[in-house]
Amino acid sequence: MNPHATRPAIELRGVSKTYMTGSGDLTVLKDVSISVGHGEHAAIVGPSGSGKSTMLSILGTLDQPTMGDVLVDDRSTGAMSDGERSELRSRSLGFVFQQFHLLPHVDAVGNVELGMLYSGLARAERRRRASEALERVGLAERLDHRPTQLSGGEQQRVAIARAIAHRPAVVLADEPTGALDQTTGQSIITLFRRLDDVALVVITHDENIAAGFRRRIKIRDGRIESDENVLPAVGRRDGSACPA
Repeated sequence: MNPHATRPAIELRGVSKTYMTGSGDLTVLKDVSISVGHGEHAAIVGPSGSGKSTMLSILGTLDQPTMGDVLVDDRSTGAMSDGERSELRSRSLGFVFQQFHLLPHVDAVGNVELGMLYSGLARAERRRRASEALERVGLAERLDHRPTQLSGGEQQRVAIARAIAHRPAVVLADEPTGALDQTTGQSIITLFRRLDDVALVVITHDENIAAGFRRRIKIRDGRIESDENVLPAVGRRDGSACPA
């Protein structure tokens, strides 16, 4: 657990995950406990096979732990039905992936709006929120552009707008800079760090990306190796340089 966090937005309590394989059981997470507070940003960093992507899937209720529990805003998800978890995701969680998952023949505002299709919001409200989210990520002049008319960094900004448009409490990002060059990737991390109204968890194997976050959680062989708060290496959340 993180003793410095605000009220937890999302939490793992004693989570283990075991998969059955042809050669026997494979345990990829081992008694993991973390919490991330509202407005707190954390990078989870580890090598390939460390269990970090499984951890993100469980945080996002896309997969269920073998043991332990996941709490979102102090609500246990362990006894929820699939429908209840789906409703929780549509209301409280936003997702960003390495691949942008944008529909190629739909413009930017339409792609963002599609993320709220099952939110219960009226179409006009979905369109308004989509436009606001795109403005927030710096794409106010690209609302009618299709993915093929956007750079890789701009496409990832559309994906981020889609993740935040429904105003979730938590945004989970799995290797969000993996398909981008280093300069564009750093600009995406700077953008993430400006989202100070959400709990943000970013999964990465890149120590340089993790260095942009105050809180860094290192995972190895399915266990938390370290969990520390340090001064970000690339500046404050507003993108300005940190003092020496």
